[in-house]
Amino acid sequence: MDIMNRFKYVLVLLCGLYASCTKYDTPESIAGGIEDTAASKKSVKRYVLWVNIDGAVGSVVKREVERGTLPVMQKMLEHSKYVWTGVADDHALLTEGREAYDEEDPLTWATMLTGINSRMHRIKDYSYTPDFMIGDAAVTYAKTIVQYVSDKEPNLLMSCVSPWPNLNRYVGGMQSVITSSSDEETLEVLRGQLEKGNNQLTLAAFKGALEAGKSGGFVSENTSYLNALKLIDTGLGQLLATIEARKDAYYEDWLVCVTSNHGGTPDGHYGGNTDQERDIFGIFYYPHYTSYEMKGEIVWAAYFSKEDWAAAEDSTALYGIGPNRQLAVEINMRNIPTAQQSYHGNNWDRFVGKGKWGVFRQREKVKIYISGGNALEREINAFNDARWHSFYTGLGPMSSGGRMYIMSYDGQRMLYDETQNMGVEDDSTALEVGHSGINFYAGTVRLWDTFLKDEEINEYMNYWVLPDEVSQRGHLIGEWRFSPDELKSDSIIPNKVKGMPDMIFKKKPVFVKMANTLPEKRASGDLAMENILIAPQVIYWLCGADAVSSELDGHCFLSSYMMEEQWRDQ
Repeated sequence: MDIMNRFKYVLVLLCGLYASCTKYDTPESIAGGIEDTAASKKSVKRYVLWVNIDGAVGSVVKREVERGTLPVMQKMLEHSKYVWTGVADDHALLTEGREAYDEEDPLTWATMLTGINSRMHRIKDYSYTPDFMIGDAAVTYAKTIVQYVSDKEPNLLMSCVSPWPNLNRYVGGMQSVITSSSDEETLEVLRGQLEKGNNQLTLAAFKGALEAGKSGGFVSENTSYLNALKLIDTGLGQLLATIEARKDAYYEDWLVCVTSNHGGTPDGHYGGNTDQERDIFGIFYYPHYTSYEMKGEIVWAAYFSKEDWAAAEDSTALYGIGPNRQLAVEINMRNIPTAQQSYHGNNWDRFVGKGKWGVFRQREKVKIYISGGNALEREINAFNDARWHSFYTGLGPMSSGGRMYIMSYDGQRMLYDETQNMGVEDDSTALEVGHSGINFYAGTVRLWDTFLKDEEINEYMNYWVLPDEVSQRGHLIGEWRFSPDELKSDSIIPNKVKGMPDMIFKKKPVFVKMANTLPEKRASGDLAMENILIAPQVIYWLCGADAVSSELDGHCFLSSYMMEEQWRDQ
């Protein structure tokens, strides 16, 4: 290599070395991509800010959000899974006059913090303790969010800022518990904690709307009530800005829950079972969520027990069953916990049936029994939680080899086999719902004179009221919808099948509004807001889907949107 070529070679090498050591300004768009890559390598922490507005009526908040009166919540909806239709836990356990609260509602707070309904946690008053003894059985203390989270993540820090001393004692397992004197103080404490603190669960309770509602009504026309909502809305904006300004904000995933535990009436009452008092909402905000309004459904149901029951007289054996007949029964129902905090029944407690056939509860099992030569008796595990379920059982036509029977639960075939049972065709006893030792709610009971196909069972089970156009309507021989809208003469629920017997209650029926939690409704994502729904979302966000206990009455719906949480990987 001559001298000139050697010089060129050294020059190129030096230029290359200089270029590799020179720092250039990286374009912002590219820098963002580099930061995304770094974020995937750095640990991301999850946080929950749960803001509860005591006494915020869901329909009122919805109306003011739509009017633009609450602009921060309105903006949050763009990145939230939210629901305006809701029902707070009823106060069925309360004794006479117990609903006259003058501070927070401990029953609904306990339901929110435990994720189970009041009949299970059995907390009624400001002691936040369940009834100690019922009969001979001690009552179990329900675990709270604090305990669920601590069990899974012992080092996770939690905080509660609340004006309610009794509530603060109830969540005393948190590392920081502060009793505030006003909503303004609550906001000030929160801003300080969020600015520099590292609490991964922060619970904040606001009382201004409750105080204003008590004195002037839980309505927009009450200026003090509306101003209390505006104060919290403005405060939410400040809290979100504080979160966004945190040093490691990019590496933090914040779920912000805005809820109400109960509503109130225009005349200032709360803590009861009226529609206005149970009117609640829920907003679950995450900056990377797409907007989705959960359009849940509220349905009526009747309460059934040993004393609360109804019967359809059947002197001509319309609902008998024998070798010349087919019969199928379908019921949409929801179990009620026993006084011992269990969903198990006693021995042979009947849900629905006649003298010669019936659907029974036997401890944790649901059993069918049909007498009449080679009696049929089969069972499955069912109705062991507080959700709505559909149960179907049928006995098909006789053939040379016997007849087929089926038991289906939530549209899934559980039993399908052949039996030699003949049934009793001239069973003229009354068809009864309830009148046994088990307590439950029923929405609909239907009887058919045909053996439905699986696809028909799957379709019909989700109907509270059967549409006229369904293919097997001509085989429907009884349909009773338990609702005050159907009630005639204070005791009669008419049979929707013309010419068939009506259902008559033996005492004044008790009707309750509830969220529809039938399988199809839950799978659709269109849920109604309930107090039990908050705990599962918080536990999921902080500890993962596997940490959401099957003991909870509420279920986790946010896990369905897990892909939206993976924005850093996209």
